[in-house]
Amino acid sequence: MKNKLLILLVVLLLNFSCETIVDIEVPRDPPSLVINSTLSDNEFVKVHVSQSQHILESGDYKMVTGAVVEIFEENTLVETLPDSLGGYYISATYKSKRGKIYTIKVAKNGFETATAEVLMPLDTANILSVKMDTIQENNDGYSSYYLRFSVEIKDDKAYDNFYDISVYRGGYFERYDHSVDPPVLIDSLYSYQKLYLQSRDPSLEDFQSYGQNILFNDELFNGSTYKMNVLTSIWIDPNYPDENEYDYFISLSNTSESYYLYELSSQLQYWSEEDPFAQPVTVYNNIENGFGVFGAYNTAVYKAE
Repeated sequence: MKNKLLILLVVLLLNFSCETIVDIEVPRDPPSLVINSTLSDNEFVKVHVSQSQHILESGDYKMVTGAVVEIFEENTLVETLPDSLGGYYISATYKSKRGKIYTIKVAKNGFETATAEVLMPLDTANILSVKMDTIQENNDGYSSYYLRFSVEIKDDKAYDNFYDISVYRGGYFERYDHSVDPPVLIDSLYSYQKLYLQSRDPSLEDFQSYGQNILFNDELFNGSTYKMNVLTSIWIDPNYPDENEYDYFISLSNTSESYYLYELSSQLQYWSEEDPFAQPVTVYNNIENGFGVFGAYNTAVYKAE
């Protein structure tokens, strides 16, 4: 009996003596500039500048004002962007052009000077045709109808191309005064709504196949004609033909590789953030001595018939 008590006492002492509290000091590096800018063909240059946060910090990012933001076209300075509100720096005179190489340089006291470079795609995406039809799906005894868009693309073999597709619905949205009986029409405004999409294209990963933008590249069809099918998130009931009163527009952007990789990695991070078993996702960054993205795109818009 004494031996059992002695063993129990030793076990208890070992348990208490092995508990050690270790304070880990997380290194605190100085903040870096965070630059986000996407150039669009024949549009004024717009740059947003903020600063990075420590891993233990929370809350909104701090905007950076008073920075010197310079835009270079083919190594020639074209404009120093004026400081606007909320960390934005917006061109007053210069619009970006297709086929040009652009460099951005951002300097601010207390930070390393950050730079990045991007090539504005030379050509818009070549849309050969867009076909729109209605498909029916049966789930748990219920039938749903969706609009399907089949977009035929002619890819340019001379380049590695990166695409971003979205769909807009346009129509007249009416506003009524319901304080009188019957209600009186006040105004009718033509406006656009960006739709949520899904695609079952075999070239896409799961995280790429849903959202308001579908990203894909020409790795599987370089230099060929390719057909991308997307479905709208709005289901169509054939008993209500009002949907036919809307116009539908396909927007297909030819993007820089930096834009594509940044958006793709952002989607993957969002997709996996709730999965405790997913590997950490690092969002793509092409800013030297900083974080963020400097990208570019040009867009072709095609009305579906």
